Amino acid sequence: MADEDNKRKKKRKSGKKKSSSRRSNTEEENAGLVMTGEAEYAPDDGGAVVVVDQEPFNGEDMSPAPVPEPEAMTADVGGGDEEGQQNGFTEDGLAVAMAVDAGEEDDYVYAAIEYDPDAKPPLHRNRRFRVYTCLAIVLVAAAVAVTVIYVTKGAKGVDEQFTDINVATLPTFEPTPSPLTNREQSGIIEQIEAGVLQRGAVFANMTVDDPRKMALEWILHYDQMQLNSDDVNLYQRYVLALLAFSLDSLAWYYCGNHRMVNANETVDFVQEDCDVLASTGVLESHKVWLSSADECEWYGAKCSSTDGVLRGLELMGNDLIGELPPEISQLRFLQYIAFNGNCLYGNIPPEMGTMPNLLSLELQGNGLSGAIPEELNNADKLQLLNGAMQYQYPYQCAASDGRIVNTIFAKGNPENGYNWGLMGSTLGDNVNKWKSMKGLHLFDNSITGTISPSVGDLKYLVFLRVHNNAIQGLIPNEIVKLNKLREVYLFQNGVFGDFPPDIGLMEDLEDLRVHENEMWGFLPDTFWKLTKMKKLWLQDTLECEQDEADEWKCMRSRDKGFQGSISPEVGNMKKLSQLLLNNNPLTGTLPAELGNCKELSRLHIHQTFIEGVVPTEICLLRDEELFDHTGQIGVFYADCRPNNKTEDPYISCDCCSDCCDHTHGVCVADD
Repeated sequence: MADEDNKRKKKRKSGKKKSSSRRSNTEEENAGLVMTGEAEYAPDDGGAVVVVDQEPFNGEDMSPAPVPEPEAMTADVGGGDEEGQQNGFTEDGLAVAMAVDAGEEDDYVYAAIEYDPDAKPPLHRNRRFRVYTCLAIVLVAAAVAVTVIYVTKGAKGVDEQFTDINVATLPTFEPTPSPLTNREQSGIIEQIEAGVLQRGAVFANMTVDDPRKMALEWILHYDQMQLNSDDVNLYQRYVLALLAFSLDSLAWYYCGNHRMVNANETVDFVQEDCDVLASTGVLESHKVWLSSADECEWYGAKCSSTDGVLRGLELMGNDLIGELPPEISQLRFLQYIAFNGNCLYGNIPPEMGTMPNLLSLELQGNGLSGAIPEELNNADKLQLLNGAMQYQYPYQCAASDGRIVNTIFAKGNPENGYNWGLMGSTLGDNVNKWKSMKGLHLFDNSITGTISPSVGDLKYLVFLRVHNNAIQGLIPNEIVKLNKLREVYLFQNGVFGDFPPDIGLMEDLEDLRVHENEMWGFLPDTFWKLTKMKKLWLQDTLECEQDEADEWKCMRSRDKGFQGSISPEVGNMKKLSQLLLNNNPLTGTLPAELGNCKELSRLHIHQTFIEGVVPTEICLLRDEELFDHTGQIGVFYADCRPNNKTEDPYISCDCCSDCCDHTHGVCVADD
């Protein structure tokens, strides 16, 4: 690129004197002249381009026309015979002296001009002058024609290739900027700056390796589509090109490498086609990013068939490397983004909250960090937000420059320390702005704060997975208003307290996991009315204390946690497949009604104070679902080993897969 700019610079300098009139004051008042049929675009100052016919130089002599010959003069010689002395000659051809009439002296007589042997002809009569003048005019006309052809071709989007010309120039005290090409003067730069660039950015302040500048250069000079400033897909194509340069498309697993490497050279932007192995096992043909094809044909770009507007981006597991540019927000009609399973790092751009049609944002399984921007709550059409698995998620990608990017580290670099994932009080009071939200997946991050009562306004919420974070506080009572909620994953946080008493109103609840928190209290009576419940994980309640260094230390305890007994109404949960209650101070006996749960496949009641004998109805389940189908050991745990090695076991069980010592917590397979 630098060589090409230098070539253009030298070329323009060599023609500066010949073309300077195109930038004179005359140009500001009148349109520039171009060859007939070549005019196409109006200059920025608003002047109209005038198309004229130029007459070729004819090469004729430009000297004045010759003076006509004088009329024949007659005179009488000595009053003699007119017949013998006509025209001043005798019959014998002898000259005769003639008298001159004084009254005719003022007449111009061509033949009477006196000859001067030292005199030179007038300049316009000089043959050499005429020849040189003709040659000069021809050269000027040729120079004008070349200049006009260059300008008109540039206006059509054709970049000329120049040859180096050595031009002697006067020394300057500061670098001379590269001359602008006609593509750069066509309004494309201004359009993109005004309609796409964010945070007050302008191209003039960018370095050549800035992805935004690289995308512009591609649009102007390398994209074979050669869009104009008024093309409807200019913004769309530019933003996709920006994503390619920002996310290191040369390192992508599929359809990002546009280069062709030969023995002697590497050529960019020439690869067109790529094949992708679909989930069905069939190879599918796609177009490479930054190819000459329509951007809707690029791999992973999903456009509506009627208007060619980009609606979705699917680049899952494709080794995308880098930071999301804020300009992605200018894909105004984009409805879903699926960039999960890559090596993205940095922050989520707050500008994404301005995307008016965004329905689904999937970024899970990357190395993103920083607070989830509050502006994202303004995306009120958002139905799915998945930013999970940013913290302690190890995944490596190989960049095109040879770097190894590992998502477990901040920005993929071990020198930056470990990545803590996404942060912020995402479940705070503004959470109810996501009035269309159906799936909120933010687990395995560093989310803080409490669960606001505003969460009860998410009336369409179906999935709430926010486990393995640093969320504190109580489960608000307003959560019971979410009667469409099917999954609640709050485990491995700092949640404490008991369940809302009206939890039974959440009639669609199927999967509830709150283990490894500081929860306690009795299970509400309405709890057993959750007839669609399939998985209930209440195990491993923690007891936390603050040490001398003001750090919290937590450990599992069978003496702290949920209390009371298992109600016989548990039999209403006929779809229950997993019931994990271990490490809680539960008491009472196992109700025989649990045998109604024919799909039960995992039952953990060890490290509790449940006593008695396991009912036959439950043991019969071992012949149905409560059995080791997959080779895993430990589907039915109970404290059926001698307590403290010498005492009677807490519970008698003839069908347990594993028996545990209540005091020492040692479990041994007993199948």
